[in-house]
Amino acid sequence: MKRIYFLLIIGLLSACQVKKTESLYVGHWVEIMPVNKQIVQGINLNADGTASSIGMETLKYENWELNDKQITLTGKSIGNGQTIDFSDTLDIIEITPYTMTLGKLDKYRINYYRVEDVPDVNDMDNVPNLLQKSEAGGDLETRIYKGTLPAASNLGIVYEITLYNYKNNENGVFKAKLTYLEAEKGKDVVFEFAGLLYTLSGNTENKNATILQLIPFNNKEDTMNFLYQEKQLTLLDKDMKPIKSELNYTLKKVE
Repeated sequence: MKRIYFLLIIGLLSACQVKKTESLYVGHWVEIMPVNKQIVQGINLNADGTASSIGMETLKYENWELNDKQITLTGKSIGNGQTIDFSDTLDIIEITPYTMTLGKLDKYRINYYRVEDVPDVNDMDNVPNLLQKSEAGGDLETRIYKGTLPAASNLGIVYEITLYNYKNNENGVFKAKLTYLEAEKGKDVVFEFAGLLYTLSGNTENKNATILQLIPFNNKEDTMNFLYQEKQLTLLDKDMKPIKSELNYTLKKVE
């Protein structure tokens, strides 16, 4: 009898551990740099094992299941006038409270970022709410940098970059306001967009450098790389190297 009770306890503990593991996956996951040029795409993983797609009309996720170090996603593929059931099993390369990386046979990887709400790039006021909150995260930090950088075809571009992250997590989100001075018939043209903030260590010029990489949600704007110093950001090229020019490429911290 004692052996039976012992086995029951082990079974209950195992079930609790599985539930705890599964809970790490539950949430809204936005794909970083998706193949499709859409505003945002990703997947919702629900606690009851159901799933749904974010921003994908032709790929409808319906369910998900964990199996050791793999996740299986099932649903329907819609296209060419027909609907086909699919089941896709992916390797779980990494999972943290903030990020998830899935892959398949070492052929490709899909990187996701967890958000509280599905991003709406038209709502700039909602950007800080896209961050995943946690008790260990600390207070929300907001940093604003501004400056006028050179442009090839107009008087310059006024950059206003706002960074959001929790104190104990260097990664976060950002919003950018770029004002192209007198760019259209003598009038300024303004673009606003939001995206993901990543803090990277080192580049080819300085292994101790801190690089901030800003990846827009919408894929219409280019990824921006900045050399980070507390009171300023200096724009780098796409290879994270300094721009060789005597012109100013530095934004100053204003808040």
